[in-house]
Amino acid sequence: MIIKKRHNQILEMMKIHKTLSIAEIAEKLQISEITARRDLEFLDNNTNLLVRIRGGAQWVEEQPEPNTAYLNDRYSDRFAKNQQEKIAIGKLAASLIKEDETIIIDAGSSAIQLAKHIDGRKRITAVVTAINVAEELEGKEGVVTVITGGVFRSSTTTLISPFIEQSLTSIYADKVFIGVAGVSLSHGFTDNDLLETDVKKILVNSGREIYWLVDSSKLGFIASFHISKILPTHTLITDQGISPQMKEDLGKLCRILVAERA
Repeated sequence: MIIKKRHNQILEMMKIHKTLSIAEIAEKLQISEITARRDLEFLDNNTNLLVRIRGGAQWVEEQPEPNTAYLNDRYSDRFAKNQQEKIAIGKLAASLIKEDETIIIDAGSSAIQLAKHIDGRKRITAVVTAINVAEELEGKEGVVTVITGGVFRSSTTTLISPFIEQSLTSIYADKVFIGVAGVSLSHGFTDNDLLETDVKKILVNSGREIYWLVDSSKLGFIASFHISKILPTHTLITDQGISPQMKEDLGKLCRILVAERA
């Protein structure tokens, strides 16, 4: 059984039963108890959905869910939300790219705006993980677009592949631009899709400068799966909707750039 599929099955069982022993999980999935224990350790360390207990795991009943229903909308619905803010974020991010740089662009509606505003005259190599981002770059003179490849997911237009780590380990970009579903002081950068979270974790280690594209509506929210802590070497690009207190608090952890609407 594919590991990611097994992890999702465990999460579904935990959601229903709330508490399960290692033996029960092993029996239900027809795996060894050693494998079940490793899976629970992974999910405990990489999600906010369960915690290890003696001999098994327990579902986390109370999770921070302050109006985050939009996080699970299809991409087309999410794209329309906070569009002016995302345009501003994309423009600012694009302005940071210099001539002859290699960049990596993750999926997301802010990433689309970044691709729209890239100046092709700067001779850029852009590695992308989403089909619609590649489409935005099509025809831009001076931009070489490299698609990571994989299985196409229509809900987010992303490409997921078990071999993506192999393809990205040969690349160390000048700048990496990553989209997320939420960011908080306590949990750092998080997302709602386990498979895409794995891709984003790889991207964090795939470049010299890491930029997080986060519109202000996602600040203070915690999504299901952990991607990365907030580090001093990171730059968070957001919009003018960020509160003064949040800007001050996040500014203690990383560099903050605020994009102004035109």
